[in-house]
Amino acid sequence: MRIQTIILISALSLCFFSCNKKAEYINGSDSCELKLFDDSTYKFSYPTFLGTESEKGFYDIDNNKITLSRKSYHKMDSVDIGYTYSWNGTDKPDSLFLRFKNLNNEVIKAKVKFNSSIQEFESNDLGEIDIAYERLEALRIIDSIEVIEDYTIYFDNNIYSPDLSYYIDSRRPQRIDFKLNQFVGEDYAVLKRVYRFENDTIYINDISRKSIGKHNKLVKIK
Repeated sequence: MRIQTIILISALSLCFFSCNKKAEYINGSDSCELKLFDDSTYKFSYPTFLGTESEKGFYDIDNNKITLSRKSYHKMDSVDIGYTYSWNGTDKPDSLFLRFKNLNNEVIKAKVKFNSSIQEFESNDLGEIDIAYERLEALRIIDSIEVIEDYTIYFDNNIYSPDLSYYIDSRRPQRIDFKLNQFVGEDYAVLKRVYRFENDTIYINDISRKSIGKHNKLVKIK
């Protein structure tokens, strides 16, 4: 009985320590740190404007990329908007460029209607729609002096009606980037970071350069 107990304790100890074995990666300024554990979990620490943030989740390594996935229970807006006017100062650019992504910065195919029109426009495989304002005028969606006031977006069986009242003025936008929350109405969102992974080096591309400067590589600590 004593021998069986010792064997059991040894087996449990081996399992415990093997599950906690880790690989650790840091960038050149030690401002980012990624720890990978044998049970496919990770801990990632990185700088933000307000200080250092950390997150935990699961990772998956496939060929030359690593995917970090985590559940977020924070309330998130259904739509995040990036709004760009023409750089040449004109209030009437020739076209309107739209781009659609989801919370994980993956391009998506979405459909959109403007104002009260039934005309529907669909994004291409790059998540983009490029529409000439002349066409919108010809379809009588807007007249020659109007801006689009209402956008209705359809994606993944969800309908999004972003509030653009903050942006609406006398100028027509040249570009709008929409980031849609595909988990709207659900208890949590699954957020992902996908990085290139080559020769014990992870190339991060979503941390502000103002925070890490040129140190955008995570190198494995030997």
